[in-house]
Amino acid sequence: MSAAPTLADLAWEEVVALHAFFEAWLREGNAPMDFSEVEQAIGKDFRIISPDGTTEERDLVISSIRTSRGSRGPDFTILVLDPRAIWTGESAVLLEYTEQQYRAGRTTRRRSTALFLANPSAPRGVAWCHLQETWLEA
Repeated sequence: MSAAPTLADLAWEEVVALHAFFEAWLREGNAPMDFSEVEQAIGKDFRIISPDGTTEERDLVISSIRTSRGSRGPDFTILVLDPRAIWTGESAVLLEYTEQQYRAGRTTRRRSTALFLANPSAPRGVAWCHLQETWLEA
């Protein structure tokens, strides 16, 4: 009998699944895809601090993703690597990971720290609450 997944396990599953969705969403303009899962996974109070220091709230992030469909081209890829739970509480987890993107012959990398809250109505049982990204050398 295997142990139930931890919050850190659920958060990593969420990171992998959402980035797989983003890769497909940003590559393909016409494939049928259900955007509601993105909206369910991103918490109501979500905010992101991008690598350039810009802060955006949930509504702007969702709108930006929605309108960027098919904008990255057919060679666009995203890999998420090196997950590490920094802190875990009873109903929250702070997860660190590396995101690597490839587009038009160029690779970029960023180190991300994401706070997830337990949320049974979210697709994988956790919701994104906060995300901060920092550029890394590729």
